[in-house]
Amino acid sequence: MIRFVEKEEDKRRLSRLCEETAFGCKMAALIRSYGFDKGFACFWLEEKNGCAYCLVDGLLIVCGEIGDKTEAREFLQAIGSEAVIAPEAAAKALGLSHALQGEVLKKVLPSGSEPALPLGEAPIRDIYGLLEACGMAGDFEPFYLDLSLKLRRGTALALTEYQDRALAGCAVVSAISRRGAVLSALAVEESLRGQGIGSRLLEKAEACLPGKTLYIFREQDKNGPFYRKHQYVHEDNWIYTAWKEDRHVSIF
Repeated sequence: MIRFVEKEEDKRRLSRLCEETAFGCKMAALIRSYGFDKGFACFWLEEKNGCAYCLVDGLLIVCGEIGDKTEAREFLQAIGSEAVIAPEAAAKALGLSHALQGEVLKKVLPSGSEPALPLGEAPIRDIYGLLEACGMAGDFEPFYLDLSLKLRRGTALALTEYQDRALAGCAVVSAISRRGAVLSALAVEESLRGQGIGSRLLEKAEACLPGKTLYIFREQDKNGPFYRKHQYVHEDNWIYTAWKEDRHVSIF
C-alpha cells in the first residue's frame, strides 16, 4: 500500500530512507529546505518495500525498490506528474520508456572538520547565465528562488571562478543532506575549457562536504572519463521520462 506521508512516524521513516541513495538525497534536501509543506512537495511511502516517492514541480522522484508493480503504475497514473526520474529497476517496474538515461556516480569523501560554507551572496544570475549558455538551465525564476533559499538554509552550495571579471566556471551542489550531496551542475565557459577550471571547482566542492557521499547524475556519453579520473564510481543507472517534450530536465 502506498500512503501519503503525514504521520510523524512516516516522516521519520522517510527521512531515514532518504539518506541511503542519490535519489533519496534529493528528497532529504527538499525536506530540510521546505519541510513537509504540501504546497511545494508531496511525499508517499510504500509499506511493503519502503519505496519513497516525491512530487515536486511536476517531477516525480522515485527512491528505492518497488514492491507492487500494479499498485505503483496505478499510483503513477493518478498523481498527474509531468515527468519521472527513477533508478533503472524502478523505471522498468513502472513500465517507463526512457527519454534520457545515464548512470549515478558516487564518491565517499574523506572525513574531516566541517568547513564553513562560502559566505556572501552567490552570483546566481551569473551562474544561471553560464548554465544557460551551456544548455543546462530551465526557467530563471524557479531556479533563482530554489537555489537562493537552499543556499540560505545550507542545503545547497554554489562555487564560482572568475577571470577578468567574467564568470569562467561554476559548480552547483543542489542538494545537501545529513550524509550525502548531489552535484547537479559543473560548467566552464566554452573558450576556457581544458585549463583545469572544472577540476578545481569539483575539488573545492568536495572540500566543503567532508565525510559525505557526493553523487552525480551523469548523462549517457557525457564526461565519463573526467569523473573517473576524480575517483567517482558507478552506483546505479537512472531513467528520465517526460510527458511534455519541452520540459527541461532539472534533475541534473
